[in-house]
Amino acid sequence: MEKMTPQEYRTILDDIELQSLYLKKLESFISHEQIGEGMSIAIKDQSTYSNTNEGFIVESRYTLNAKNQQKKIVLKVDCVYSIIFKSSKNINDSFFDIYKDLSLPLNVWPFFREMVNAITSRMNIPPLTLPLIKR
Repeated sequence: MEKMTPQEYRTILDDIELQSLYLKKLESFISHEQIGEGMSIAIKDQSTYSNTNEGFIVESRYTLNAKNQQKKIVLKVDCVYSIIFKSSKNINDSFFDIYKDLSLPLNVWPFFREMVNAITSRMNIPPLTLPLIKR
């Protein structure tokens, strides 16, 4: 796959417009009996795209797993967001490989941060506040 130049990336980025961003799926789990001190938290993200007649759609998944000292998952928050973009150009893998790491998190991460904070506060544990993304 041929690498995209910064100028090519900027040209496509300038053309896209956010139409909508919504929570498509939410799954959460807590094991109160096994939560305790010294939990380790890991967050994974995964994104895919598909072109449409009017632009493209991105599906972005964030999964937070908290493990106790015995390495057992005791808290999970799994969110899938759909992001619909309008664009006169079809995007390709070269663009998306950069976009998913650079620009997409700036759009989706705040929604996931808020969801984790809200969900954990409703789970009767101290709400988790995830860090900001600094790019």
